[in-house]
Amino acid sequence: MIIRDYVIKEVIRTFAGVFLVLFLIILSTQLLRSLSAVAEGKIALDFLFSLIFLRNIESLTLILPLTFFLSILLALSRLYNDSEMVALSACGIGPGTLLKSISIILFSFVFLQISLALVLAPWASNKMQYAEEAFKAASDIELITPGQFNLADNGSRVLYTESMPGPTQLENVFLHVEEDKGSSVMVSRDAELITDDRQGSRYVIFQQGNRYDGKPGSLDFRYIKFKDYGVLLEGKALKNIIPERESMPSIDLLGSDKLAHKAELQWRISQIIMMIILAILAVPLSKTAPRQGRYAKIALAIFLYIVYSNLLVVAMNWVRKGVVDPIIGMWWVHLIFLILFLVLFSRQMGWLHGLKRNNHNVLYCPEEFDDLVER
Repeated sequence: MIIRDYVIKEVIRTFAGVFLVLFLIILSTQLLRSLSAVAEGKIALDFLFSLIFLRNIESLTLILPLTFFLSILLALSRLYNDSEMVALSACGIGPGTLLKSISIILFSFVFLQISLALVLAPWASNKMQYAEEAFKAASDIELITPGQFNLADNGSRVLYTESMPGPTQLENVFLHVEEDKGSSVMVSRDAELITDDRQGSRYVIFQQGNRYDGKPGSLDFRYIKFKDYGVLLEGKALKNIIPERESMPSIDLLGSDKLAHKAELQWRISQIIMMIILAILAVPLSKTAPRQGRYAKIALAIFLYIVYSNLLVVAMNWVRKGVVDPIIGMWWVHLIFLILFLVLFSRQMGWLHGLKRNNHNVLYCPEEFDDLVER
């Protein structure tokens, strides 16, 4: 009981430090990506902090397995590095006991990963998709500030209004449209923003105004006087949004026959399975010699995580494109790493040496004992 609590405490303490470092790295990356999206006009500035929050929820589904994996590896490696495992093995405490201790804390993290992968991450993705669609629906030229030149279409359209008596009413309006064949200028005393309910298209209707068409510097131009003149805006009114597969609730994916939806569901479940396999894989992988140091296996651990996650992405794409049957799906990737765990754990326990041992829970270290005998 004392040893179990000690191991759990070490893992949790290490987890807090590793998570803080990885989260700050991801947070800075998401901040730069979000600022870039705002600068490119893909998202509204008011949604910036919400976007960062939602993107970090998505990132947690990948950060959590890696953080837990590294935490177990570092915590147990310290026991080997400080020769504490030698003392524990002499008391009958070996990899089997460590695996049981890790399994206790693993239950809580798996529950958190299930919530993230199956519920929170799709919800965050749905919120981001809705915000992006809503921003696209609101035309740049519709986001009008009275008394200022409002640019749209990368500056090819310039709208100026002196005042806005109402949300859709404009007074003393000026619109300049730059095209390949020339320029158009529309001027009117009053204008109104309207929406076509059938198609969702948005228009600005100029009333009692004039239009001038021609090329700058040329005397060849056309003058038109109109009573009402409508200009189609590039945005559309926000209608029913069809969620992308990343944004769909897991329950909807479960009842779908589409390969893309099956691949997405397997991807979400795979993130949970990956956490479990990486956690138990860290137990045999953490075994190090005293002179190797606590961080000797970090590079190997990160390499295994990269290979694991990338194989899952490849397998998901194969399922989505119909290259691999959904029954095989992404499960073969988990099987590979599960076999790797069984091989490493069996080797650490001494089962591969074919020796009959009375207590399989004791650390098997024949090489260390041979060195002692020779001395």
